[in-house]
Amino acid sequence: ANYSFASLHRIMNFALSEVEIAKKADILLLGLWGWSALEILRSDFWIQNKIVTVDIDPVIIDVAKKEFKLEQYSDVEIICQDAYDFVAQTDNTFGLVIIDLWLDNKVPEKFFNEIFWDSVVKILSKKWQLIFNMLIETTDKEKLDRVLQFISNSGLAFQTYDKVDKTNRLVIAKK
Repeated sequence: ANYSFASLHRIMNFALSEVEIAKKADILLLGLWGWSALEILRSDFWIQNKIVTVDIDPVIIDVAKKEFKLEQYSDVEIICQDAYDFVAQTDNTFGLVIIDLWLDNKVPEKFFNEIFWDSVVKILSKKWQLIFNMLIETTDKEKLDRVLQFISNSGLAFQTYDKVDKTNRLVIAKK
């Protein structure tokens, strides 16, 4: 699995350099394993927007809080909940959604289904951007193609980047 902080940092830095983040737009980070996104947003890009992070694993949240001192960042809300349920239930909207969800080295199946993506589209603000991070070797092309078709059918523009840091595939969608 690709759990190297350095590799995750490089991948997330690349992804964030490809988007423009509106100053007042809230940011949603689905999956806290890539907590480097918080560090990059705050320290490298000087983004002070509110960030909502959602992770199902209380152990990952605890490790992130202790090892990476997440409380040092202002306006960060950490929610222990399944990301699938969170996007279906929240009434909030977000200007940037980062989907960085892993079970071992795979994005779980449910995050490729149309119900999830329909929920994601509903929580996007009027001007928004989305980053979807996955490993090349463990991503089923057919499942990804269905997601890309859904994004396209929703009238959204997207770009796919393969072999980011030699291991990952990124989908960046914008409105």
